[in-house]
Formats: sequence, C-alpha cells, structure tokens
Amino acid sequence: MTSLTRSIQILINTNLQAAFDYVSDLTKHPEWSGGELKIEAVSSEPIRVGKEYVSKGEVAIQKDRPNKLKVAEFKSPHKFGFVANDPDFGDVFHTFTFLEKDNNVLITRAMRLNVNLLIAFGFIFFIYPLIGNPSMKKAFRNLKAKLEGE
Repeated sequence: MTSLTRSIQILINTNLQAAFDYVSDLTKHPEWSGGELKIEAVSSEPIRVGKEYVSKGEVAIQKDRPNKLKVAEFKSPHKFGFVANDPDFGDVFHTFTFLEKDNNVLITRAMRLNVNLLIAFGFIFFIYPLIGNPSMKKAFRNLKAKLEGE
C-alpha cells in the first residue's frame, strides 16, 4: 500500500475559536465543501473523539455515495480530525489545524489515504489534479466566505 497525503491552506480573517467550532461541526461541512453532501450525527452527544456520523455525497458521477465518519482528533481550538470510511478507498483521514496569525487564522487541511500502487498512480496523475485539487481549493474559498461573512 502507498500512503498519499495532500494538503491545502487558507488565511481567513476570523476568530480562532469560531473557525474551529465551525469546521469541527461535521454537519456544517455541506455549507462550504461543494457538491451535494449530507452529513448527519449518529447521536446527539457533543463533538468528541469517537463521535460518529453518516454522510452521503457526490463523488465524480456518483450521487449519494455513503461514508461512515468518525472524529479522530479534537483539540480545541487547534486541531480537528476525522476519518471517513469510503467504499472504494477505505479509510481517508482528514486533519484540520488552526493557527492564529496576525489577527487571522491559518487553516490547513491534510487528507491522507492508503491505496495500492495502481490506484496511487491514477490518484497522483489524474484524480487529484483534475478533480481533488480544484475541489479542495473551491471548498476552502467557500469556507473563507462563510467565516468572513461574505
């Protein structure tokens, strides 16, 4: 298996805690992530490591693609992570870090997955450049607009 990690950063004019609270609420991700996405908490417990969600989203031409999500890291207000169990790619790890910088917040998102060599080749040269990277950039522009109230 090959481990692939891709990341993106954006500087947002917002409050550190507000940014963390908004991004760590997975039910709010459809507001900024783009595409058709629905995320629901499995229980009403507060957000913490181990909390589970179910999502249905759009991936390429697939609609309502199911994923099980679980919070893997929750260190307010600096680090939040979850793992999405994808039917084709297995566990996909998403980690968000939040750093206060000159009255702004630098948010970094890292996405990591383990795939076989053939899928890694396709991901590196086709899927990520044509779909993944543009999608992540658009999502972060949307997140910036949401958090800055535009």
